[in-house]
Amino acid sequence: MNNTSGMIERPDAPPTQRNKWPILEILNKELTVPADILEIGSGTGQHAIFFAEKFPFIEWFTSDVNSNHAGINIWLQSYKRSNIRLPINLEIGINEENLTTNFDHVFSSNTSHIMSFNNVKKMFSLVGRLLPIGGKFYLYGPFKINDDFTSKSNKDFDDILKKQSPLMGLRDIEKLDMLANEEGMTKYKFYDMPANNYFSIWRKNEFI
Repeated sequence: MNNTSGMIERPDAPPTQRNKWPILEILNKELTVPADILEIGSGTGQHAIFFAEKFPFIEWFTSDVNSNHAGINIWLQSYKRSNIRLPINLEIGINEENLTTNFDHVFSSNTSHIMSFNNVKKMFSLVGRLLPIGGKFYLYGPFKINDDFTSKSNKDFDDILKKQSPLMGLRDIEKLDMLANEEGMTKYKFYDMPANNYFSIWRKNEFI
């Protein structure tokens, strides 16, 4: 579908359409409202539109690299409420130190496997810095468990990613737990999701 100007095509990410309902089911259990939520890697903006509509008492802050802002903004043009913010220029490994605003929670979907592991560390460092005590980091995606793939499809997906770049690949959830611990967060919940995905939630501790 094109935007009204006909100049820029409204982007579509089919995985967001498939996973938004299972993610919503978990967020309905775990989110406390009202709250300000930062989404790291908003991509097309489709998750932002869907979740902000379902949670009208949440202020949803989109963010991504500059090249994705036009597509996000096209989706936001169709949104009738005022609880989504225009995208923040955020590129982990490049300018995350510039973001100093505090948020009640942070959400990210399908990002850790397309970053280098060094940038995954920087993402956790950013989240730990921005969250208040009791704030949660929600991370959705495919992960390894005990450094093993949980399905052949995830192994095949990892092979595809590594052909694109040796720096990409599925992350081991235990290593992510360690990164969280280093930033003052501990594992709060870990959900099995459809299509061999998972939803991990870490909570900011009172003491580091």
